[in-house]
Amino acid sequence: MPSLDLDLVPALEHALDDEALVLHFQPEVDLASGAVVGMEALLRWQHPQRGLLWPSDFLAVADGAGLLPDLGWWVLERCASELESWRPLPTTVDGARRQLWVNVAASQLLQPGFVESVTQLVHDSALPPGALGLEVTEEAVALGSRSAPVLLESLREAGVALAVDDFGTWYSSLGTLGELPIEAVKLDQSFVRGVGSDLEGDGIVSSVIELAHAHGVRVVAEGVESWSEGARLCELGCDRALGYLFSGPQRAEQARLMLAHGTGWEGSGRVPAPRDRRTLHRL
Repeated sequence: MPSLDLDLVPALEHALDDEALVLHFQPEVDLASGAVVGMEALLRWQHPQRGLLWPSDFLAVADGAGLLPDLGWWVLERCASELESWRPLPTTVDGARRQLWVNVAASQLLQPGFVESVTQLVHDSALPPGALGLEVTEEAVALGSRSAPVLLESLREAGVALAVDDFGTWYSSLGTLGELPIEAVKLDQSFVRGVGSDLEGDGIVSSVIELAHAHGVRVVAEGVESWSEGARLCELGCDRALGYLFSGPQRAEQARLMLAHGTGWEGSGRVPAPRDRRTLHRL
């Protein structure tokens, strides 16, 4: 296990109060229409000496220092405010509900009072049902195996959309998919990377999509980077995707513009034809 950079702890404690934390947003695209139907919120930290840090640089430190629930709550509050700023945006062409997805750590999900706090946040912000989405990992569901279904059901009743993140990395969840009150699974990018070029990879992805659809659950592919991956996911029946094929993470202002224009496939609003398939440069 790598050693934690404990020198970050004091600065991280101050970052919660001094506007050093910032959210970027990555578009989620409907593969059938090419429309941008939502965003995933991604936390960044503008460190005074080290520059812009990504979650992999500091979340383990935050967890070790007991700061992860505070960071997670900061993200949820900012996302509720961001959703309020989406109200003036025009409706989507296909009438899809715009959603903002937030990753929730196991320690935050299982913290006493979490459901009540989220319920109050949704109420105080007058958020439309399902506008705020929470992503929980399969590991988090496994750790809270006895209480997780009850917690998730309470969150759904509060008007929160739910998804399982990094789906496929914990195979035990495949058999319990129908027991969880979720509307989507986020297919781990390790499975996406082989799609379209590996028959075994295609078979796994196809099986997950069929299983999810049988339970009325939407499938979102993460980390899609090439036209070949995107096109093959379309052929396999995947519902939505996000990744550098469409766009890298954006600051809030640019993300709102993308939502307003409503397109994701290189701004075209369509699924790419076979002759258009090529790998895009990362933004």
